[in-house]
Amino acid sequence: MVDHPSSQQKHKNMNRIPDVSVYDEQRIMQIGCELLAAMHEHEAKQAFSATEKLMDWAMKDHGFKVQLFRFVDTLPTLHTSSQVYGYLADFLLQPEVHLPLGMATALKAGKIFRPAVAMTTRKQIEHMAKRFIAGMTANEILPVLEKQWEKQTAFSIDLLGEECLSEEETDAYRVRYLELVQQLSTATKSWKAQLILEEGMLANVPRTNLSLKISSLVTKADPMDFEGTLAKLDQAIKPILLQAVQCGALINFDMENYALKDLTIEFFKQCCEKYNFVAGIALQAYLRSAEDDAHNLIEFTKRTGRQITVRLVKGAYWDFEVINAQQMGWKIPVWMHKHETDACYERVADLLLTATPRDLSQGGIHLALGSHNVRSIASVLSTLESQGLPKNAIEMQMLYGMADSIKVAIIERGYRLREYVPVGEFLPGMAYLVRRLLENTSNESWLRAGDHERLPDNVLLESPHEILDLEHKRAKQ
Repeated sequence: MVDHPSSQQKHKNMNRIPDVSVYDEQRIMQIGCELLAAMHEHEAKQAFSATEKLMDWAMKDHGFKVQLFRFVDTLPTLHTSSQVYGYLADFLLQPEVHLPLGMATALKAGKIFRPAVAMTTRKQIEHMAKRFIAGMTANEILPVLEKQWEKQTAFSIDLLGEECLSEEETDAYRVRYLELVQQLSTATKSWKAQLILEEGMLANVPRTNLSLKISSLVTKADPMDFEGTLAKLDQAIKPILLQAVQCGALINFDMENYALKDLTIEFFKQCCEKYNFVAGIALQAYLRSAEDDAHNLIEFTKRTGRQITVRLVKGAYWDFEVINAQQMGWKIPVWMHKHETDACYERVADLLLTATPRDLSQGGIHLALGSHNVRSIASVLSTLESQGLPKNAIEMQMLYGMADSIKVAIIERGYRLREYVPVGEFLPGMAYLVRRLLENTSNESWLRAGDHERLPDNVLLESPHEILDLEHKRAKQ
């Protein structure tokens, strides 16, 4: 096996087993149990919507989940009631699929009911999409964002869509992005003050926060033409970053697949040195290179005196990375087991916390914790306390439309919360919707285990480091 050809660095920490003694498991368990208790109290007050009932059934029945999400992915291409009903029946009326009673009855009803079934199904899926996608335009999303702001929840906007394949698409993306930076920056000025959202440890936090992907800036972000692609990206992003500087908006560089990871990091660093914008970047803990990527950014901030935000996430392309690497004969770049990713997440979070700047003259990292996993959150909060850092030294970031009970618990403890808010049309948004549904219902999803299966606290808060340590000891025997 060989490394992916796009890799620009040799990774040193890809298989390190951590010292489990550095984690205060007693304090982590205490914080985690407090968060879980607050979550359960909030959940007891909430009504169970039709969308949640559908997702709950999907969690219980794998066959239903697979076929339902195949239909969801196909729906945007269906234009008539007969097409919708036909595909729905083809996908769901299968021997391995166990349907909720009402849905089974509706699908087996006579022809006269089929248009009604199709219309109801489309509305249900559209309602599901609106749970995760805030709207299509600034005018549509602004009331949603302001309502969330009043609930002490900030935002980071993500323009939906797959990679751009033509100059027309990249131009349209850039225009929309420039419009959003301007419109959101102008509109948010009149919002009421929210100190918990606006007061950082060292400076005020911008109200306007937008995320971008480099694959949307140019027609082909080619890591094999590293320098040439960097030049094209710089030309494309220049007006966006100049607009962000003028408006005081934070621009976050999202991560995509592994092939674009090194290119994204290098481009981000170049932009930080060239443009004086409020800067952020995502790191993916499911990558074996995550610790080296964190060290890379920490060294950069120390060398340049730049302060940046790092959004630490688990990662959303695991299946693709594994299959692609296997097909190409490359080393698989991601951890193969959930506890390995969880352990890496906590190690990288601790690394980034140690790089928190203590005054404005220092370069360093402001950690944004992108997770719904209470164990991961509790671990970071424990480290935050042990390092003597205030609550506003970090922020929590979670997906719009998911894990409301965790969000309430975080706000009640006095931490800054930001939602990652997708914006875009229904058709290109379906791929995003399916990824979120899969994340919500996967066998290893913390949301499934915590929200729906209600596993015991000690199981939900189990240390991934102790699991790794036990595996390491067994391997030596």
